[in-house]
Amino acid sequence: MKEIVLCDGSKPEEVSMLCKKYGISVNIDAFSETDVYDDYCEEVNKTLMVYHDINIVSMHGPYKDLCLGSKDKLIRSATMERFENAYNISKLLNCPNIILHHGYIPGTSIPSNWIKRAALFFDEFLGEKDESITIHLENQFEHSPDIVSEVITTVNDKRLGICLDVGHANCNSSTPVLKWIEHLNKKISFVHLHNNNGLSDQHLDFSSGTIDFMEICMALEKHSQNSTWLIETNSLEDTEKSIQWLKNNHFF
Repeated sequence: MKEIVLCDGSKPEEVSMLCKKYGISVNIDAFSETDVYDDYCEEVNKTLMVYHDINIVSMHGPYKDLCLGSKDKLIRSATMERFENAYNISKLLNCPNIILHHGYIPGTSIPSNWIKRAALFFDEFLGEKDESITIHLENQFEHSPDIVSEVITTVNDKRLGICLDVGHANCNSSTPVLKWIEHLNKKISFVHLHNNNGLSDQHLDFSSGTIDFMEICMALEKHSQNSTWLIETNSLEDTEKSIQWLKNNHFF
């Protein structure tokens, strides 16, 4: 049976109650913001206290202004430092999975060159790290699944997978979400689930928006059976609606 996880949206007290109510694990979002990195031990301790009896499956790492395949070595260096920060925090949380954005923006770099730099980045980043933590690259602005797929194929390391964000694919790409799933197939290790109007990244509940969630969830079960499903809606009300949708449609 697949694992369902709640992204806490940096609202740990409220989301921990939902996790306990439904017996669901959690993804930590607090460390996606770099404001906490100057003294992250305090945030780690607070997180461990709130979720002391809840399984922490994953955390979202920093992503704003970062680009692992940038042509600028200073940007790559800053990205490397922040990713190392996230890795160290994940160790402290005993969290086995980190969601990271790759930072590729369509039209800013020749894709083949960007992918080569991305592969070199991961050769250095993964280095001699053990297998206790897996990195999952999340799509955001790219128009198709090609970039993230080719990075995973080129690096070819089981410590690196893909987090498919269906909402991002729906509003930012020219490729239908279903085609993303079919193309990436078993490369998908994590999924961010939320809906939108196809124009902006709204993080709505599963029944609100232009994504056909019945079609998407059935496709995920067919093509990406081992993926972990993360509910990433903006409000607690939408989160609970989405849990109920999964239960009512026998996906949970």
